[in-house]
Amino acid sequence: MAKQPSLERHWCSELVAIINVTRRGLAESIPGNLEEIGGRSALVLSESPLPLGSRVHIACRSHVLKGSTIRCEFHRALGYFLEIELAPASRWSRRWFLPQHFLPRREFQLMLSA
Repeated sequence: MAKQPSLERHWCSELVAIINVTRRGLAESIPGNLEEIGGRSALVLSESPLPLGSRVHIACRSHVLKGSTIRCEFHRALGYFLEIELAPASRWSRRWFLPQHFLPRREFQLMLSA
């Protein structure tokens, strides 16, 4: 059975800008909140949907993660959860960027098992 990307991510909270780069080269900025982060994917909460396969940049303070949307799920009370698969050249690492509010996966697994 393949691993689910969300199981590989850490909980976090960081205000970000999601820049949707269109095929015509236009860029549209959408505010969002980085909810989960992992080496290969990120989950961002936004007020606006994005089509699957959209090329996006996630601007986090002075760092930019690049990738494409692989899931867009609407939650009535919260908004749109955008799952972003990060490009191979844009993999996330704690050494490179640490979100403002960060809870490593191991720590919340311990809290859940207590």
